Amino acid sequence: MTKNTGKISYLDGIRGVAAFLVFFHHFLLVFYCSYYSFDPHTSNIHNFLDIKYGQSVLSFLSNGNFCVDIFFVLSGFVLSTKYFKTNNYEVLVSGTMRRFLRLYIPVASTLIIAFLMMKAKLFYNVPVAAITHSEWWFGNMWTFPNAFETLWHCLKVGTMFQGDNSMDTSLWTMSIELTGSMFVFAFLALTHGTRNRFASLLVVLLYCKITDQAILATFVMGISLNYAQQYFATHKKYVITIIATVLLLTSVVLGSYPTTGTIESTLFAHVPHIVMHFAGWFHTIGAYFLVLAFVMSASLQRFISLRLFRFLGYISFSLYLIHPLIFGSFTSYAFLKLHTYIGYNRLVLLLFLLTTAVALPISWLMTRYIDTPGMNFSKYIYNRWSKKKPEHVYESVPAPEPDER
Repeated sequence: MTKNTGKISYLDGIRGVAAFLVFFHHFLLVFYCSYYSFDPHTSNIHNFLDIKYGQSVLSFLSNGNFCVDIFFVLSGFVLSTKYFKTNNYEVLVSGTMRRFLRLYIPVASTLIIAFLMMKAKLFYNVPVAAITHSEWWFGNMWTFPNAFETLWHCLKVGTMFQGDNSMDTSLWTMSIELTGSMFVFAFLALTHGTRNRFASLLVVLLYCKITDQAILATFVMGISLNYAQQYFATHKKYVITIIATVLLLTSVVLGSYPTTGTIESTLFAHVPHIVMHFAGWFHTIGAYFLVLAFVMSASLQRFISLRLFRFLGYISFSLYLIHPLIFGSFTSYAFLKLHTYIGYNRLVLLLFLLTTAVALPISWLMTRYIDTPGMNFSKYIYNRWSKKKPEHVYESVPAPEPDER
């Protein structure tokens, strides 16, 4: 685990918490999917408490789309911050050349693991989904024929370029992460040496709004955090505290906006229509506000840099990639064996604790023996190609959000 402190640590902390909330989001989709759909016929808890939770502001804790936007904002910031500090064009060349391999190696490993688990018949999600009423999502995973053909397609172009998540529901974001990363490097390269890069950034952001490209806007906003970091560095502490608090609270509210767009019985049902016109951007803006609050506030940075959060950040990419496979195998198998002996809600709590206890060490092993070596290999290939001595470049560890659909 990284022992760095300061800026890198707090970014790792944010990423780690967001990755764990994605884990939590998917777990709820398996066992309490009505929190997401607001459908009382699929509720598995007394007095529809799962639906009431989904309609409350607290639902930001398990809003997958909100979390993935946080990842994309972080990517835009992390991938550009070294360049802003050094103004070294070589940083952009290095990042561009290494990015595909850095993402592809752990993704390809996950695809192969999923394929082997399918061939070994280790997935038990279908009978579980029939009991938990999550057939529409969990019940449709790993049920397709021709597993090898699907694997081969995903390894070639399907996942990294087309967002094919057939083998693992989390992988739909990989094509977006790759495209967004290339945009960051391309934008900085094209504006290298210019005086009006910030104005160009605003033009691109305006284009994103006009064309309704909210996902691309997350990367643009991530780049802009470099300017925000410089701007707020000279402000007084109490001013920073007030602004950061307002930003954080606003991000929580915006992050609770239902992904389905169903706002009945939520606070958004009382928001003026002129504001709701921008509902498609609530998660994007909320994610930006959240990361901006941490960029501004040293107190928030110290909190999110605690060892636990940094550990989650270290394993975040692996946890993001591997947890659906764990849900489909270990968690599902345990549920089928125990659900006739233990009450539903008590069993779900037990399974959450057991699954967490299993997922964290597996993610650590994957990070140590697949993700980190893959990152080092991408650096080695670039250094061999460029005939340069290896240099340390802090990497973004993406963990975008899962597909609920």
